[in-house]
Amino acid sequence: MKTGDRNATKMQEIPMREYEKITLTERHKRHQQQHPNDNNIAKGKNGVTWNTAGKHTKKMDKFYKEHIYTFVDRDMNRAWVRVAGFEEEE
Repeated sequence: MKTGDRNATKMQEIPMREYEKITLTERHKRHQQQHPNDNNIAKGKNGVTWNTAGKHTKKMDKFYKEHIYTFVDRDMNRAWVRVAGFEEEE
């Protein structure tokens, strides 16, 4: 079984850093100094909102209201057919 760091032979010119051992209270104080405006309040409205309907979803909903998927010939082929009675609004 091999011992040691796998990258030690690949990166001989880069020395390994010795990490400073500090207490959690000291770490907390350093973090507060580096981020003075951090109030530790989670922001709820970050990122992509997946539950809102976009333009494509609204367009597809309108398409599904105006069309039906049905058989179009005796060979059992199916296609989207527009339902009569829906007029385009311009």
